[in-house]
Amino acid sequence: MKIQSLFPALKLASILIVIQGVAACSWLFGDDGTFRDRGNDYRQASLEKKLSLPTGIDSDAIYDSYAIPPINDNTSLDKEFEVPRPEPLSEDVGRETVRISKLANDRWILVNGSPGHVWPRLRGFLSLNQLSVQRVDAANGILETEWIQPAIEGVPKERYQLRIEQGVQRDTSEVYVLQADIGSGADNWPKNSSNDEREELITTELAQYLANSTNAAAVSMLAQQTINSSGRVNITENANKEPSINLQLPFPRAWASLRSALDKAGYVIDDLDRSKHYYFVSYSEQQANDEEPGFFASLFSSDEKGSNDKASDAIDYLISVKELTDKSVEVTIKRQDDYQMEKPETEHLLKLIKRHIS
Repeated sequence: MKIQSLFPALKLASILIVIQGVAACSWLFGDDGTFRDRGNDYRQASLEKKLSLPTGIDSDAIYDSYAIPPINDNTSLDKEFEVPRPEPLSEDVGRETVRISKLANDRWILVNGSPGHVWPRLRGFLSLNQLSVQRVDAANGILETEWIQPAIEGVPKERYQLRIEQGVQRDTSEVYVLQADIGSGADNWPKNSSNDEREELITTELAQYLANSTNAAAVSMLAQQTINSSGRVNITENANKEPSINLQLPFPRAWASLRSALDKAGYVIDDLDRSKHYYFVSYSEQQANDEEPGFFASLFSSDEKGSNDKASDAIDYLISVKELTDKSVEVTIKRQDDYQMEKPETEHLLKLIKRHIS
């Protein structure tokens, strides 16, 4: 009788223990618990004011041993986190180490490497060719030679200006060569080279030198610190909270660069309207990746199908290039059938284009 009378009490005690255990788990591991999941706390993170040091303390003595590179893409996060698609290790897997580009009257050398790494190689080129330097402005990336007399009959005295700028992509540089002969004046530099052939000659020689000196280890810290090396293209949100590409280039060059990037990214340009700044394109994920049908798919496919059937999943898009200022544009993408795309899909399509812009 005594043992039987203990059963209700033990049962009640067990229930109380379970309830207390559940309550304890909630207290320890719930949303407000001691050991709560902090995986999404970064969403509420904000930038703090720069640390202000007391008078008399030298701030130059404090520096980051492992500086965090800037993040080019800046869009708001969705309410629910989804693991993004893996991005390629290289911004442009097909990018050459050194390439000469030309658009209208502009000619420049595109080099892989930040301005701080390329700057010493420019000085090395001038030294190798015994071109005396008259002016050095590392903060603005400018080197100017003294007047020289070419050993060519009929060619007047001339001088050269080398200018380095941050490239469109991170860790790239653009080098411009400006040639001036004595007829353009002794004090001022002309807007364009006095002799285009002489400019092209030096540009070609410089590009070859840069291609042969890719392993140079010297770095100009002044040029590295003063010339922004974060690139001139990033993904952000426009005034309508839509993902877009912000490209710090004048419209003519941005339009040409975008067309090249679309081809490299696997987009098919069906039509374009430069006056309205539109590209009408189609894109097939399968065709862009050059995927072959699997073994079982090939067993049930018809031999009568044409090669164009591979792009049956292609979707038509409208790409708009909006001129923001005389040196910047905004690129947006949307479907031609007015279907509202989700933000991750839009960002994915824009990233495909962004990594090929140069």
